[in-house]
Amino acid sequence: MATKASKTRPEAEDTPPATTQSSSERVLRVMDLFTETAPSWTVEGMAKALGLARTTAYRYAKTLTDTGFLASLNAGVYVLGPRIIQLDRQIRLSDPLLQAAPPLMDAIRKQAAGIQLLCSYYGDHVLCIHDVRVDKDVPSGYDRGRPFPLFRGGPSRIILACLTQRQLKDLMLQHGADIARAGLGQDWQEFHRKMKAIQQMGYFAARGEINPDTYGISAPILHTKGIAGSLTIGRRLTNLKEREIPSLIELTVETATKISKAIQTIQGDTIADAG
Repeated sequence: MATKASKTRPEAEDTPPATTQSSSERVLRVMDLFTETAPSWTVEGMAKALGLARTTAYRYAKTLTDTGFLASLNAGVYVLGPRIIQLDRQIRLSDPLLQAAPPLMDAIRKQAAGIQLLCSYYGDHVLCIHDVRVDKDVPSGYDRGRPFPLFRGGPSRIILACLTQRQLKDLMLQHGADIARAGLGQDWQEFHRKMKAIQQMGYFAARGEINPDTYGISAPILHTKGIAGSLTIGRRLTNLKEREIPSLIELTVETATKISKAIQTIQGDTIADAG
């Protein structure tokens, strides 16, 4: 909790204790407040939600508004700003994953038949950044841009399994209860064993991971420094025969591998151009 400002040090309430986050981290936390269920915030609401002094929350809101990340449509009420749209366009045009994957996903749309999901991740969240839907009746909550926990669903679990041991240990320390609830392990040894098994398999396949009536297969997409995301092919169970599963697994893994190689080529060209 912030300390009360003194008369000689009017900004004392803005000075965080040694254990709190830096100013830049707290500015980014302001952006995290804006969700589908809470799309608008006042300075007072930001301050209360993040445990900030009102003057600090106002300063962060002004900085984000001046740079276009927030907009104030009504007096004192903030929403996400137009800079987000600009960055979304830039991502669509320049992200190696979005450059490499869509053409390869389109090339297998008839073979995949159901739904294809291209997912990326940040921190402990996974989100769909592109999809190809042939069967419009395949139910999927993986809408583009909607974040999902790293511990739920095939698209997430294959990414999780390909993280480094250090990243997995950090996640276990920070989210041990979530990992246990997801059935991924009650302790580090069990969690590590399960992740290693999925990684060695090279894919994650299961019924009901995307939706109870869907069979999904997820394969990792790799770049030069590790895991970039995942490719998932899902089919409604009513449109999938047991004998088709091995070929669908092969298609998923093969396409994810092609995407990985294409990304690494793009990254190599980018580095060469920068040099």
